[in-house]
Amino acid sequence: GVGDQAPEFSIEALDGITLQMPNGEPTLLILFSHTCPDCKNMMTDLQRYISANGTEREIMAISRGGEVAEVEAFREEHNFTFKIAADQGAEIYYKYATMYVPRCYIIDSNGTIRHITYEYSTGDIEKLMAKLNNID
Repeated sequence: GVGDQAPEFSIEALDGITLQMPNGEPTLLILFSHTCPDCKNMMTDLQRYISANGTEREIMAISRGGEVAEVEAFREEHNFTFKIAADQGAEIYYKYATMYVPRCYIIDSNGTIRHITYEYSTGDIEKLMAKLNNID
C-alpha cells in the first residue's frame, strides 16, 4: 500500500530494455490487461498526454498475462510509445495486487509507493501526471 516499498522485479520490455524496480527514479507503474477496455482508454489518454506535454519521468506499463505477440499487437494498434512489457505469468501483477486493472502506482526515487489508483475515469491521467511530476 501507500508508504510501502514497491516490490522488486525485473522484466524485459517489448523493445528489449530491462524494466526494474527499484530503479532510483520517480516512476509511474501501470499494471494492465491488453483485453481491458478501461486499460486501453487510460493508456490512450496517457499517450495523448505524453504527445502534448512530453514527460521527464519514468513510465512503464506491464501486462497482467498475455502472450508477448498479443501485447505487442496491442501496443502497435494504439501507437503507444512508452515502455511496455508482457508479464505472461502475471508474476509482477501478483506482487502488487490480487484484482482490478488498470492499476497505477506512483513510486518515488527511494522506491516508496506514494499513490495508488485502480480502474480508470477520463481525466485521471492529468491528475496522475501532476502527482508524478511533483515527487522526487
